[in-house]
Amino acid sequence: MSDLQAAGPGAEEIGQYRQKLMRFALHRLSNPAQAEDAVQDTLIAAIEGMGSFDAGSSLHTWLTGILKHKIVDCIRKSSRDRWLVLDPDTLIASSGDPEEALSLRGFFERLESCMANLPARAARVFVLREVMGLNTPEVCAELAISTSHCSVLLHRARNRLRERLAVIR
Repeated sequence: MSDLQAAGPGAEEIGQYRQKLMRFALHRLSNPAQAEDAVQDTLIAAIEGMGSFDAGSSLHTWLTGILKHKIVDCIRKSSRDRWLVLDPDTLIASSGDPEEALSLRGFFERLESCMANLPARAARVFVLREVMGLNTPEVCAELAISTSHCSVLLHRARNRLRERLAVIR
């Protein structure tokens, strides 16, 4: 094995994941420019940190982990008091079934309407945990809250969303 291979993946190999990362970012951010920025920041961080890549995990997993943190940074940067607006068009663009797409669009419109009535902090916890897929310690670190506070906010957000979605049906 050469020294280059031992150092980790190369820039070209990392760059091959750009489209997959972009799709991932677009599914989580409603703004294509923000998604592009998050992917670019991810690629730069990966190239700069090639030596820290652990060959025990896949390159895709490592890059996606970096991207998740960049997306969280983007959400935090956009506003402390606003939550991520879900874009149904972006989320259902990959659906090939028109009936499923229509059903998903309706669901996301109802969900967005219900989330607009949540307190900002509860909405952010819900988005980070349920939409972004971050674990509880990551959400707590990003929002500087305790685990118990995170659990309470998530519980309240889920209950309010469940109640509101039931009324809308």
